[in-house]
Amino acid sequence: MQSAYLTISQLEKRFDNFIALQNISLSVEEGEFVCFLGPSGCGKTTLLRTIAGLESSNKGRIEQLSVDITNAPAQQRDFGIVFQSYALFPNLNVADNISYGLVNNKLSAQQRNARVKELLLQVDMPGIESKYPNQLSGGQQQRVALARALAMKPGLLLLDEPLSALDAQVRHHLRQEICHLQRNLGITTIMVTHDQEEALTMADRIVVMNKGKVEQIGTPQEIYNHPINAFVAGFIGSMNLINVRVQDQQHVLIGDAPIKLNNAVDASITSGLIGFRPEAVKIMDHDDDSVVQQQEAMDNITLMAKIKEVTFMGAFCRLQLLLVLSDKSGEDISIELDISSQHSLIVNKTLTEQKDALVNLQIARKNLHFYPETQAEVAA
Repeated sequence: MQSAYLTISQLEKRFDNFIALQNISLSVEEGEFVCFLGPSGCGKTTLLRTIAGLESSNKGRIEQLSVDITNAPAQQRDFGIVFQSYALFPNLNVADNISYGLVNNKLSAQQRNARVKELLLQVDMPGIESKYPNQLSGGQQQRVALARALAMKPGLLLLDEPLSALDAQVRHHLRQEICHLQRNLGITTIMVTHDQEEALTMADRIVVMNKGKVEQIGTPQEIYNHPINAFVAGFIGSMNLINVRVQDQQHVLIGDAPIKLNNAVDASITSGLIGFRPEAVKIMDHDDDSVVQQQEAMDNITLMAKIKEVTFMGAFCRLQLLLVLSDKSGEDISIELDISSQHSLIVNKTLTEQKDALVNLQIARKNLHFYPETQAEVAA
């Protein structure tokens, strides 16, 4: 079996008494696009810089193609890096910025010029060799920075939040181009981002980090559909998370309402969170007598709620609802539901005719996630 392109084993990094990275272990396959995703301060940039040799680790091992590079200086590591701030030399034109690393590589001026033209063509910016950074837009500068990172034909491309300084439209377009370029070149790539949409749309696999630890590693589909704990569930996409008590190994209580789960709960667990995505909820007419039969037939659970607010979000609308429970002693439980904009016209009509309109909600049990109290830390 072929070993991974990059292997990180039990890596730790401390800044005085602060633990920035704790027991990080992961592998990256050759040609793979991996995103380090997490909130600010979670350690993702520190991990990237440690891989690059720009930070030293206190413990652990980093191997590139089975070669130990843990203590190797940055200049001896086979990587190209693109920073959020572009880091172009303002006094050098585009050609000189891109070829900066080639000067000491014993290439002739003609060879360097040919390589610059090739790279500018790859990043879809031919013919701008003589321009200076201050003559370029932010998106253009980032493309030049990307071309410079690729100039030495590195085995590993490191991207440190390369799109965060750009406006939304440019960011969307450039991330498509980065993906296309990465796939064409087959270059192993690691990107740091705090933007979940970037990670979900660009990565082959996502490494979700929090407080210096890896919470979950998986494909975008695995991370979104099967979050391993409440932090990942709350950080990736929108997730309704409700405090529940465990009634028995098959049921949890929302207020006094028992909810049957698909999977058994450990007998030692007494409480936790139940989670479901807004798009996993179906809205039904409160007077529909067939709801209970449908619930049993389709293995759904049914909850009653009041519609409090409808927010238009383009292709869909997000409803804010309050659950209606028989247990009156608890706090109000607010949840979100996503419906098509066309369906929202019916909802708005109902709200106009009847304040605090009651509706039945259906959720398939397979779409419910239960997180015991030991896994109940939620993303802020």
